[in-house]
Amino acid sequence: MGRRNHRPASGPFRESFDGALDELWATIASGDVLHAEVQTSVFASMALMADGAEAVGPEKFADAVLDSAIRDQLTPESAAFCRLVVSLGTPVLKREASRRLKEHTDDGVYPPDWVAAAGRPAPRSAWRSYDVFGDLEYVVVTFGYGEAEHAILVGIDMTTTRPAVIFLTVSDETDKLIEIVRDRPFERFGEITLAEARRRVEQPLAGADADLDLETNESSFTVLPVVRSRVRRLPADADFTAVEYTAADRAAAVADFLRGPDAGSAGPIEEARFWAEVLTGYSSRVPDEPPGQVGPDKLGEMLLSHVVRTFTLTDSHRAGLAPAVTAWVRWAAGRQGLDEAATARVLEHLPKVLEHFGSAYDDPDSAVARTYVRDLAASDADAAWLTDCRDRRQLAVPPAGAGALGGDPLDASDQEHRTVIALAEFGMCDTGGAPREDFRRAVQRVIEELWHDDPPATWQRAKKLLATGMAPHDVIHAIAR
Repeated sequence: MGRRNHRPASGPFRESFDGALDELWATIASGDVLHAEVQTSVFASMALMADGAEAVGPEKFADAVLDSAIRDQLTPESAAFCRLVVSLGTPVLKREASRRLKEHTDDGVYPPDWVAAAGRPAPRSAWRSYDVFGDLEYVVVTFGYGEAEHAILVGIDMTTTRPAVIFLTVSDETDKLIEIVRDRPFERFGEITLAEARRRVEQPLAGADADLDLETNESSFTVLPVVRSRVRRLPADADFTAVEYTAADRAAAVADFLRGPDAGSAGPIEEARFWAEVLTGYSSRVPDEPPGQVGPDKLGEMLLSHVVRTFTLTDSHRAGLAPAVTAWVRWAAGRQGLDEAATARVLEHLPKVLEHFGSAYDDPDSAVARTYVRDLAASDADAAWLTDCRDRRQLAVPPAGAGALGGDPLDASDQEHRTVIALAEFGMCDTGGAPREDFRRAVQRVIEELWHDDPPATWQRAKKLLATGMAPHDVIHAIAR
């Protein structure tokens, strides 16, 4: 669970921010509703990437952002801008824009009529493209403002512990978007219902703020508000119930592997069972994904991210890795119904993954990550549950804090070390008028509650605060008060 790195509010970023603002005003003046929404989305997103919010507080920062855009205007165009921000901004920006829109209307200045349509296009059709491995999928949904049609495209990485958005775009060239995602190697393409489209993209979009890499994917981040607004226009899939695979289902799959012919080349039975449980536990972490799923990208995510950051391996585990995983991959490909070409594609990728496994496991960052779930990481544990546990504990004790004090590395799994880390991060914070020792004890209590998930209500409250955009450090503050 990372802390967002804000961009500088000067230099090239400031120039691009001002350029986006100039383009936004020109688009508003033209009355082009779609492109006005897109440009407002760019503006709101770039505001989030600028320095300042944490320093002055979200309300003052929102006020400053809107000041820099409106510049004391009181015109139909500035009223339109406020209305668009209400539709697409963050909660804090929405509130400030709503206040300013009221100032306009109280003075008799109203947005032009075309703004009333903003955020209300009619959903039309949806398509899904997905690979046979279950590694990657794209969803395209078309919308219309009258006869003018546009579409959103959402690319989702299905290999991560939770499906993650990796690409977003909005375009009025709908045919081109559809062509981008069809007729790809190992791909399947077809039309889906609007309700299914919403079901497939809604949850990944909820976490897209953290998943999208701003350094390499800024264009996707800047259209995120528009894409989310479009998805809210889609009907809910009320009749759909996802299949949740249980520990019993995973155990049955492992047993199937161990009694099958592929296990004959998997090495010692103890190591074959360990690796089969680890990989099967990961492959069924997503609802509707049965145990025993494999793909070239998923295999890399399993071994080079999940395993190295989760399991403390013995020498026997490491020695048994290659034969056990190779045998499991062959079994999983057959269970999944991959054809000969697709199976070959996975097996061709496996040696590359195994080549990098040792260095990934020995990386100091991987070693730190393992400390967060060392007491929980049984080989047959559910991967999604382990990820939630790591997120919870890393909120309590950020990984950076565990190594930031110099000297011997601090171990977040040690309660005394957590106290030292907490003192370093919160010891000199503003206590809001509370006695400093009382504040420190309250922070330590919250950290221990999060670490042990006791009571569970502390983590539930923390997740709600994180969902509002609150920084992790501030979440601890809020709960400790």
